[in-house]
Amino acid sequence: MRRRYAAAWPEYAVVLSIWFILALILYPVFSRARENARRATCMSNQKQIANALLYYAADNNGNLPGHGWVSLITPYVKTGDIFRCPSKSEALGKNDYFFNARFLKKNVDDIKKPQTLVLLGDSKDDSPLSQLPAEWVRYQESPLWRHLEGANYGFADGHIKWLKAQRINQDFRVVSLW
Repeated sequence: MRRRYAAAWPEYAVVLSIWFILALILYPVFSRARENARRATCMSNQKQIANALLYYAADNNGNLPGHGWVSLITPYVKTGDIFRCPSKSEALGKNDYFFNARFLKKNVDDIKKPQTLVLLGDSKDDSPLSQLPAEWVRYQESPLWRHLEGANYGFADGHIKWLKAQRINQDFRVVSLW
């Protein structure tokens, strides 16, 4: 006759503690993967917004939109959901991205080195910015730290890139720190 083996309480405690330790080890990995997915969604949103800005400019003799830019480019997007960053918890303004105020109603042909000029990026609301607020660089709860200690930026040539705040100067140009 075969005898059943009954596990003792200490054996259950050991197995449970192993599961607990595995959960503690794997939680940051899954959390980081979730934030990477949010960052990718945000980059996709900004790519669609950058395209909408360029389409708007093409329809308006090369001129970018002015104040109220969100309303002006809305006809060029499929859904208004692209104006919300998935990593932002609360909704305050019309969207979660800024527009470079130095280029409100400017012609895209006048932009020198469009591949280095930030046209839009992560922000608190839809207000146009003429420069990055200095407190955002230091304050880790600011939009410049929204995605894994960095933020997404849309450039005047239409490409989107994740960068740390220190890579952007006050003129919204990318600077190299190497």
